[in-house]
Parts: sequence; structure tokens; C-alpha cells
Amino acid sequence: MGECLRLLMERLPAGHSQQVYLQKELHRYEAGVRGEQRLHDKMIEFHWHEPYELLWDTGLRLDDWKVQIDGLLVTPRCLIIIDSKNISGKIHFDGSTQECYRFNNEGEKWVFDDPRVQLAKHVRFLELWLDKRKIPHPPIFGVAVFTPKHCEFISKPAGLNICKTYQVVETVYRILESQKTTADSPKPHRIRRVIESNSHPYERPPLCDYYRIDPRELKTGVKCVECRGIAVERINKVWRCIVCGHRNKDAHKLVLQEYFELIGSEIDTKEFGRFTGVESRYTIYRMLSGAGLKIKGAKKNRKYLKIE
Repeated sequence: MGECLRLLMERLPAGHSQQVYLQKELHRYEAGVRGEQRLHDKMIEFHWHEPYELLWDTGLRLDDWKVQIDGLLVTPRCLIIIDSKNISGKIHFDGSTQECYRFNNEGEKWVFDDPRVQLAKHVRFLELWLDKRKIPHPPIFGVAVFTPKHCEFISKPAGLNICKTYQVVETVYRILESQKTTADSPKPHRIRRVIESNSHPYERPPLCDYYRIDPRELKTGVKCVECRGIAVERINKVWRCIVCGHRNKDAHKLVLQEYFELIGSEIDTKEFGRFTGVESRYTIYRMLSGAGLKIKGAKKNRKYLKIE
């Protein structure tokens, strides 16, 4: 996602109205990735005396209902959903209104969704998902982990599993110690196998759709993989950057990847020519045919599809 955001920003004109917002989005995404890595690193300290399985970034689907679970601990005593929250500042949970908000370093107030609601949905989803497959399971709990280093709880609901990264292992231990293993508790590895064999990776729409940007606003042309400038020309079947001189014979394949990430999952010869600046129909056909893409339709209606 981070690299795709950079690609989009590089394709937009410098003064585009979305540039500032996209830069903030990139910053938030990178902060979230760092927070999740801190969570993963902290869970290395988790060692339990009974069998368990720990899964990360699990995508599941129940008909049209899709969820992405950051972490899932599977034990004979219980299942624990671990939800990573990249929310910094002074955190408030208002008990009377059930609103959640935070103040940043500048004192600005920002209201955010109650993490308890998402956890409850994930718990309910996982219960239904396992029940549909007739897989017996122990109770399911949830933990919301606030991962930023600069995070302070000013108020927090009592008795609920909301913590910071450094507290997550002890929080998980506390939940496990409150539960007992039953005679019919399934083996953790069995649940893991079922989940992994039925996982559905998150499908992100093209970024122009996601951010409601007209694809015609993007700068066209082939990008240099060395200096990232859109200043590449084709000479004797090789792409050469007119800025840094870097040569690459497969630069058009990288442009196709950009197109699929930013604009859509299929492309035709006319659109490929518009986006790359290549004018020769023969060259366009040869490039698309040699890119290893799926093909839909024939002759004039032929489309080349992104390979998942």
C-alpha cells in the first residue's frame, strides 16, 4: 500500500489538490506498519505452556462479509483476536456517551470509532465462521492494542481488554489464565489449517477509485525505475531515461503494474498506448502479448487482465 501511494503521488501533478492529503495517508500507513511490527516483536515474548497457534493478517469471508484480523491466538482454552490500533495522543473513552476521542500534541480533538465495537464484530464473525464449518471452539475474546509510542490513556473502560503494546503479553496471559481447557477443545493446529485453507487476502480497489481521483488527471508516460522520473523513451527495443540515462528493457511491464494498482484490473491496446505514450500498434500488441497477462475477448474487444 505504501509503495502504491508513492506511485499515485508521483503520477499526480505537483499542485494537485489531493497531494497533501495523500502525503498524510502515506504517513499514517507507515506509522501503522511500524506499530504492527512493534506488536509482532512484543509477542515474541509470549510463551505458553500449552499448544497454541499465532496467526497474523488473516483475511476471512462469510458470504459477502469480509474481515481482516490483525492477530489471532488459538489455544485449547480460548481464541484471542488481537486488533492493532495506530492511534496516538491523549486517548479518552467517555463512559456516558460511549464516544472515543483523542487530543494530539497541538491540542486538536479527533473522534474515532470505538475499538470495542470492531472487536465485538470480529468475535461475532469468527464464531459464525467456525460454526458454519461445524468446528467446535472454545470462547473467543478480543484485545485492542494501541501501538504508537506516544499514546496516553486519560480514561479507559474498566474490565475491558484495551492496552498498549508493552502490556499486550500480560493481557493475553490474564485472559488465558481465566479460562479452562475442556475435554472437547479442538487442537489449535486444526483450527489453523482450516483458517489458512479458507483465507481470502484483502482486495484493495485501484487507488484512483479508492481516493476518487479521475485517472485522466495522472501524468502519462513510462517511469524510470532508477530516478523514478517519467522521462523514458524507447530506443532499439530498450527503454532509456533521458534524465539519468538508466536503461531497462522491461520498463513497460512495470508501467502495467502501476496501471493495475492505480486505475483498473484490465487494459486494452488503446488505453495502454494512451498511458505509456507508445504509438506503434504493433509494438503495443507485442508488449501486451509478452507480458504474461490473462486475455479476455478477441481482436478489437480484447482485454488484458491483471494476474492475481
